[in-house]
Amino acid sequence: MDKVGIVGVGNMGESVLKALLKKGVKKDNLYFVEAKKDRALYIGKTYGVKDVKKVSELVKRSDLIVVAVKPQDARKMLPDTASSMDGSKILISIMAGVTMANILALAGKPVKVVRMMPNIAVKVGQGVIGVAAGADVSVEDVAKIKTLFSSAGLTVDVGEELMDAVTSLGASSPAFFLLFLEAMIDAGVKIGIPRDKARAISLQVVKGTVAMLEEENLHPVVMREMITSPGGTTISGLAALEDKAFRGSVIEAIEKAAQRAKELSL
Repeated sequence: MDKVGIVGVGNMGESVLKALLKKGVKKDNLYFVEAKKDRALYIGKTYGVKDVKKVSELVKRSDLIVVAVKPQDARKMLPDTASSMDGSKILISIMAGVTMANILALAGKPVKVVRMMPNIAVKVGQGVIGVAAGADVSVEDVAKIKTLFSSAGLTVDVGEELMDAVTSLGASSPAFFLLFLEAMIDAGVKIGIPRDKARAISLQVVKGTVAMLEEENLHPVVMREMITSPGGTTISGLAALEDKAFRGSVIEAIEKAAQRAKELSL
């Protein structure tokens, strides 16, 4: 399982490539195929990894084949990818909404499949990756794959039936949080803090809160209660958020995103 080929090196494919290099996979054991010529030139020049041009050649050279194309391109790409695969190779799909059943149907033959759903933060090694393996993929192989991707962030085993939920909670919710962070910064500006300082304060609030939750192993409720004094400033702000159904809105947003992920499935 030393050699990895990546089909499609857009933002997510490039993030996977960076994570594998960080994990110590040798450049000579990494290959890619990219349809856009300018993008292929950039990746080859930036990372020193070989563009093998043809999917069939990539599959031939690789033990693991990471399919990182857009879901709408699956119908074209998967038959070409699967045609050169044998029982010793594993196909890793990071395509949102493309089920294992879809993959096998498009492949037209039995192939070993692992679905992974990463979020954007894998690019900086702080991502979340949901992992669901086909029944014919061994526990040992799954463990090796998770280890290989560990430098990209946290890997979480889930059943395939939860992949749409992971897409929402793991991959979409950073956007919901960023909207909240943007509002924090704007609020700082509204109450008189210069924007650059409002941004710095807001980012540090997030970093410090997460660090304390992790280092002291606190439940969010416990930490929130530590901050909230009777009749103080924090409870006044919390009451305003609750008056606008803040928690309910967040829950509904994540539910809606999971529902849409299911609707977009092939």
